[in-house]
Amino acid sequence: MRANYLHKILFTFCLLLCTTGTIIYAQDSASTTILGIRYFLPANKVPYIEVSTKKKIGRKFEPVKGVGIKVYLGEEAENNLLGKVITEKEGIAKVGLPASFKTAWDSLDEFKFIAIADPSKDEEPLTADITIKKAILVLDTISVDDVRTVTAQLKEKKGDQWIAVNDIEMKIGVKRIIGVLPVGEEASYTADSTGLATAEFKRDSLPGDAKGDLTLTAIVEDNDTYGNLLVEKSVPWGAVSNTKNNFWHRTLWSTGNRAPIWLLGIALSIIIGVWGTILYLIRQLYKIWKMGKVLDAGLIQKKV
Repeated sequence: MRANYLHKILFTFCLLLCTTGTIIYAQDSASTTILGIRYFLPANKVPYIEVSTKKKIGRKFEPVKGVGIKVYLGEEAENNLLGKVITEKEGIAKVGLPASFKTAWDSLDEFKFIAIADPSKDEEPLTADITIKKAILVLDTISVDDVRTVTAQLKEKKGDQWIAVNDIEMKIGVKRIIGVLPVGEEASYTADSTGLATAEFKRDSLPGDAKGDLTLTAIVEDNDTYGNLLVEKSVPWGAVSNTKNNFWHRTLWSTGNRAPIWLLGIALSIIIGVWGTILYLIRQLYKIWKMGKVLDAGLIQKKV
């Protein structure tokens, strides 16, 4: 009896396991493409829209390339079409604001962007939208008693005025080759009641360019109301870079025509030695062939 009871428990467990696996497989097979839309304003100039497509495969999301997407400003209409793009390998595509929309852009304080993806064989058309309030990001610096301070302020457009917005989280840093280095100890800063985010610059002796200039940046990332904004400002707060470039000197890692003389000499001597040996062997074979012809001619004369 006990053995039969254990068999029943084992059979029930296997049945539940198979059922769960079937459900998970069905959910993964029925997963649809997800369409995302983001707003960017670099350097307070021409904004652009970034659209992305991805699909859940297994337990992670994979980008979907080759999806055609139309992006509209406001309602879905032909005259509101910003452009049609196709997602690339990373599943991302970008649409800039055409010059023909400048009048509409200057007249409004709030915008709605709509992205519509072309339907696939097994899916319905995908739609995503985002509503953005027009804003700009201002970056400034203050130096008092050898204390350097960086300030950033987000200003929202209301009518003909730009009003500072408080409680906005932003990153203030120094632009480097592989990213942005925070100017202080904090990774991000929040604007106070006056809309001003203040960060003390603590990156003394940070290498700059040939003139010692550094590029400060202020970034607002994925804000639900204002999107993504970035502004930069060059300041002479860095150490002068005196890095010497030895790329064009005669070193082992230089290009072929800048290789060391001794290395070129070794290479040329090897080439000359190899080809000289080959030519010498060819010459010797020719001599042997010629001697054979002479011996054959002598034997023929003796027989005659």
